[in-house]
Amino acid sequence: MLKFAAGAIVGAILTATTGALAVVHAEVNTNGVLKGYIVQDKRGRAVCRDPMVWNQFRGPESYINCQ
Repeated sequence: MLKFAAGAIVGAILTATTGALAVVHAEVNTNGVLKGYIVQDKRGRAVCRDPMVWNQFRGPESYINCQ
């Protein structure tokens, strides 16, 4: 029983660590309105809803425009 408990604890720690270190990558391949998106500032306040996006508008980056 002790080996099972130790295995369960080690498994839980490895699972939590893997989830915490996972890289989240989101990509939107469109120009236009992002329906359902809310842009927030660094304090968490909503700046705008449903912003416009331009992929590679100037240079290699994408731009979000709150109108």
